Amino acid sequence: MKSSPRLLAGLLALLAVCQVEMASAASFCRWVTSASSMTFRLDAGTVYVPRDAAAGHVIGEFDRSFSLPSAEGQIIHCENDLGSVLTFNAVANAALFPGTLPPVNGEDVNGKVFQTGIDGIGARIKLQHPFDGVAADAFVPIGEPTVPFNALLHAAVPNTAPLRISNLRGKLTLIKTGPIAPGPHTFDTALFGSRFSMIGNGFDFQLGGTVLQAQCGLSTVSANPVPLGDWRTSDFAADGATPAVPFNITLGNCDADPGDINIAWANIRLEPTNGSVPIPGVEGGFTLGSGSTAGGVGIQILKADRLTPVALQNEVPLAAIAPGTTVLDLSARLYQTGPKVDAGLVKGSLNFTVSFH
Repeated sequence: MKSSPRLLAGLLALLAVCQVEMASAASFCRWVTSASSMTFRLDAGTVYVPRDAAAGHVIGEFDRSFSLPSAEGQIIHCENDLGSVLTFNAVANAALFPGTLPPVNGEDVNGKVFQTGIDGIGARIKLQHPFDGVAADAFVPIGEPTVPFNALLHAAVPNTAPLRISNLRGKLTLIKTGPIAPGPHTFDTALFGSRFSMIGNGFDFQLGGTVLQAQCGLSTVSANPVPLGDWRTSDFAADGATPAVPFNITLGNCDADPGDINIAWANIRLEPTNGSVPIPGVEGGFTLGSGSTAGGVGIQILKADRLTPVALQNEVPLAAIAPGTTVLDLSARLYQTGPKVDAGLVKGSLNFTVSFH
């Protein structure tokens, strides 16, 4: 009689140990292979950014999708019983850009842009399944799945259909974070690593690519000075302006995205000089300058359509640049500024600056 309770207690203790081991075995991540880590490397290729674009401008394509196999061909399986929790951590290896950037396509990217090792070039990475919480068996991110972040797996994932991790899916956005030095820039940087419940280090992510700045070199003017013609004072009686005369500025040695993914526009800024000043209330109009003897007229700069004024002292986009040569078409005309036009010599001068945005 005294031995029975001792035997029963022993059986109960043994049963308790078995229950703990079964619960532990139902919630874990493990290597299917003998590996202890794997590597995903994304080659962004050659991408472009307009030379004079402001910080926050996208380099190349916004949210470019990628799906990568691991370099080692390894696999992680995760299983989870209902009521247990598995963790995933995407941990920064590279430094994050410490400055403040404007929203990129409406998204706040501050604290989420990696430095690539090239001044002015940053990278933002979003992860997708199984780290975005969309599928029933996915890790649910705490916040957005933008690296670095943490995520939790609460859902039941049976061993008959484990969560298999062998590819990495996500979206890449390269972002201009500041001035970029001239010339092509190639980078190859380890950006972040990962941690999983039970196995610690899971995978590392590396990013490589080359960034070129879209711009043009030498410029020539089709006619300098632009001949505005000979006119009678009576020609101004009808509409106060002469027909516009076309001219152009040719930009050479243009380096632009051949795929038109990140289009750079040539912008012109016109500054009156040599005695000419803007005419108040006349967009694109400026007064005659040194050496002029005519009166009651000025000069107005128009776009190629010969109708739309080009605002002075502002950067005005004119044309998307193309590889090789880009032509900026403009026109000019005499514009009556007073009640009476006096005959004489008409001279006006502008300085122009071309920028690329």
